[in-house]
Amino acid sequence: MNNGGDLPVARSDGCSLLSSMLLAAISLLALGGIAVSSYLAYGSIADSSLYCEIGHGCDAVQASEYSVVLGVPIAVWGALLYLAIFATATVGACLPYRSWGLPSLALFGMGLAGTTYSGYLAWVELYRIESVCMWCTASAIIVTAILIAAGVNLVLEARGGSDGDVSKREVSR
Repeated sequence: MNNGGDLPVARSDGCSLLSSMLLAAISLLALGGIAVSSYLAYGSIADSSLYCEIGHGCDAVQASEYSVVLGVPIAVWGALLYLAIFATATVGACLPYRSWGLPSLALFGMGLAGTTYSGYLAWVELYRIESVCMWCTASAIIVTAILIAAGVNLVLEARGGSDGDVSKREVSR
Protein backbone atom coordinates (compact mmCIF):
# COMPACT_ATOMS: atom_id res chain seq x y z
CA MET A 1 0.00 0.00 0.00
CA ASN A 2 1.30 3.40 -0.99
CA ASN A 3 1.29 6.14 1.63
CA GLY A 4 0.53 8.65 -1.11
CA GLY A 5 3.68 10.68 -0.75
CA ASP A 6 7.23 10.61 -1.90
CA LEU A 7 9.70 10.71 0.92
CA PRO A 8 13.12 12.19 0.31
CA VAL A 9 15.91 9.84 1.17
CA ALA A 10 19.35 11.30 1.74
CA ARG A 11 21.08 8.51 -0.11
CA SER A 12 24.46 10.15 -0.43
CA ASP A 13 24.64 10.60 3.35
CA GLY A 14 24.18 6.86 3.91
CA CYS A 15 26.65 6.08 1.17
CA SER A 16 29.13 8.61 2.52
CA LEU A 17 28.97 7.04 5.98
CA LEU A 18 29.59 3.54 4.62
CA SER A 19 32.26 4.85 2.25
CA SER A 20 33.94 6.65 5.15
CA MET A 21 34.03 3.39 7.08
CA LEU A 22 35.43 1.57 4.05
CA LEU A 23 38.12 4.22 3.59
CA ALA A 24 39.04 3.90 7.27
CA ALA A 25 39.24 0.11 6.87
CA ILE A 26 41.41 0.51 3.78
CA SER A 27 43.71 2.87 5.71
CA LEU A 28 44.05 0.36 8.55
CA LEU A 29 44.68 -2.51 6.14
CA ALA A 30 47.31 -0.40 4.38
CA LEU A 31 49.04 0.22 7.73
CA GLY A 32 49.14 -3.54 8.24
CA GLY A 33 50.56 -3.93 4.74
CA ILE A 34 53.20 -1.29 5.46
CA ALA A 35 54.21 -3.19 8.61
CA VAL A 36 54.47 -6.56 6.81
CA SER A 37 56.29 -5.11 3.80
CA SER A 38 58.65 -3.12 6.00
CA TYR A 39 59.57 -6.25 7.94
CA LEU A 40 60.23 -8.10 4.69
CA ALA A 41 62.20 -5.17 3.30
CA TYR A 42 64.32 -5.01 6.45
CA GLY A 43 65.06 -8.74 6.18
CA SER A 44 66.03 -8.33 2.55
CA ILE A 45 68.17 -5.21 2.95
CA ALA A 46 69.86 -6.35 6.19
CA ASP A 47 70.21 -9.87 4.76
CA SER A 48 68.84 -11.28 7.99
CA SER A 49 66.76 -14.40 8.53
CA LEU A 50 63.01 -13.84 8.84
CA TYR A 51 60.80 -15.27 11.55
CA CYS A 52 58.72 -17.84 9.70
CA GLU A 53 56.55 -20.02 11.91
CA ILE A 54 54.52 -21.62 9.13
CA GLY A 55 56.31 -23.45 6.34
CA HIS A 56 59.82 -22.13 7.02
CA GLY A 57 59.98 -20.89 3.42
CA CYS A 58 60.40 -17.18 4.02
CA ASP A 59 64.18 -17.20 3.67
CA ALA A 60 64.01 -19.31 0.50
CA VAL A 61 61.51 -16.91 -1.04
CA GLN A 62 63.52 -13.89 0.12
CA ALA A 63 66.73 -15.31 -1.39
CA SER A 64 65.16 -16.18 -4.76
CA GLU A 65 65.78 -14.37 -8.01
CA TYR A 66 62.12 -13.29 -7.95
CA SER A 67 62.53 -11.20 -4.79
CA VAL A 68 64.08 -8.21 -6.59
CA VAL A 69 62.64 -6.06 -9.39
CA LEU A 70 64.75 -3.36 -11.04
CA GLY A 71 67.39 -3.84 -8.35
CA VAL A 72 64.91 -3.10 -5.55
CA PRO A 73 63.48 -5.75 -3.22
CA ILE A 74 59.83 -6.49 -3.95
CA ALA A 75 59.05 -5.78 -0.30
CA VAL A 76 60.15 -2.16 -0.79
CA TRP A 77 57.83 -1.88 -3.79
CA GLY A 78 55.07 -3.38 -1.64
CA ALA A 79 55.68 -0.89 1.16
CA LEU A 80 55.50 1.96 -1.37
CA LEU A 81 52.22 0.58 -2.76
CA TYR A 82 50.73 0.32 0.73
CA LEU A 83 51.96 3.84 1.54
CA ALA A 84 50.25 5.16 -1.61
CA ILE A 85 47.05 3.30 -0.70
CA PHE A 86 47.16 4.69 2.84
CA ALA A 87 47.72 8.25 1.59
CA THR A 88 44.97 7.99 -1.03
CA ALA A 89 42.43 6.55 1.41
CA THR A 90 43.29 9.11 4.09
CA VAL A 91 43.17 12.08 1.72
CA GLY A 92 40.04 10.69 0.08
CA ALA A 93 38.28 10.48 3.44
CA CYS A 94 39.06 14.16 4.06
CA LEU A 95 37.49 15.28 0.78
CA PRO A 96 33.80 16.13 0.42
CA TYR A 97 31.77 13.06 -0.52
CA ARG A 98 31.09 14.37 -4.03
CA SER A 99 34.88 14.46 -4.72
CA TRP A 100 35.56 10.78 -3.95
CA GLY A 101 35.45 9.59 -7.58
CA LEU A 102 39.15 9.80 -8.40
CA PRO A 103 40.43 8.49 -5.03
CA SER A 104 37.93 5.61 -5.21
CA LEU A 105 39.08 4.70 -8.70
CA ALA A 106 42.76 5.03 -7.72
CA LEU A 107 42.27 2.78 -4.67
CA PHE A 108 40.55 0.16 -6.80
CA GLY A 109 43.33 0.34 -9.41
CA MET A 110 46.07 0.01 -6.80
CA GLY A 111 44.24 -2.84 -5.09
CA LEU A 112 43.77 -4.62 -8.42
CA ALA A 113 47.43 -4.18 -9.37
CA GLY A 114 48.60 -5.38 -5.95
CA THR A 115 46.27 -8.38 -5.93
CA THR A 116 47.25 -9.37 -9.46
CA TYR A 117 50.96 -9.16 -8.70
CA SER A 118 50.47 -11.01 -5.40
CA GLY A 119 48.70 -13.77 -7.31
CA TYR A 120 51.66 -14.03 -9.67
CA LEU A 121 54.07 -14.14 -6.72
CA ALA A 122 52.00 -16.86 -5.03
CA TRP A 123 52.26 -18.90 -8.23
CA VAL A 124 56.04 -18.31 -8.26
CA GLU A 125 56.30 -19.40 -4.63
CA LEU A 126 54.36 -22.61 -5.25
CA TYR A 127 55.68 -23.68 -8.65
CA ARG A 128 59.10 -22.06 -9.11
CA ILE A 129 60.58 -21.68 -5.64
CA GLU A 130 58.51 -24.45 -4.06
CA SER A 131 58.41 -22.61 -0.74
CA VAL A 132 55.74 -20.43 0.79
CA CYS A 133 56.42 -17.32 2.85
CA MET A 134 53.76 -16.64 5.48
CA TRP A 135 54.55 -12.90 5.38
CA CYS A 136 54.04 -12.81 1.61
CA THR A 137 50.75 -14.68 2.05
CA ALA A 138 49.68 -12.18 4.72
CA SER A 139 50.47 -9.32 2.34
CA ALA A 140 48.46 -11.01 -0.43
CA ILE A 141 45.48 -11.36 1.92
CA ILE A 142 45.76 -7.70 2.98
CA VAL A 143 45.92 -6.36 -0.57
CA THR A 144 43.01 -8.58 -1.63
CA ALA A 145 40.93 -7.23 1.28
CA ILE A 146 41.87 -3.72 0.14
CA LEU A 147 40.72 -4.57 -3.40
CA ILE A 148 37.37 -5.85 -2.13
CA ALA A 149 36.79 -2.81 0.11
CA ALA A 150 37.87 -0.45 -2.68
CA GLY A 151 35.54 -2.20 -5.12
CA VAL A 152 32.57 -1.87 -2.77
CA ASN A 153 33.51 1.76 -2.16
CA LEU A 154 33.74 2.44 -5.89
CA VAL A 155 30.28 0.96 -6.47
CA LEU A 156 28.83 3.01 -3.60
CA GLU A 157 30.44 6.16 -4.91
CA ALA A 158 29.10 5.51 -8.41
CA ARG A 159 25.58 4.82 -7.14
CA GLY A 160 25.57 7.76 -4.74
CA GLY A 161 26.95 10.07 -7.39
CA SER A 162 24.34 9.16 -9.99
CA ASP A 163 21.32 10.22 -7.93
CA GLY A 164 22.41 13.64 -6.82
CA ASP A 165 22.39 14.71 -3.21
CA VAL A 166 18.84 13.70 -2.48
CA SER A 167 16.80 11.03 -4.24
CA LYS A 168 13.11 10.26 -3.86
CA ARG A 169 11.42 6.93 -3.53
CA GLU A 170 7.97 5.71 -2.71
CA VAL A 171 7.57 3.95 0.57
CA SER A 172 4.86 1.31 0.63
CA ARG A 173 3.26 -0.15 3.70
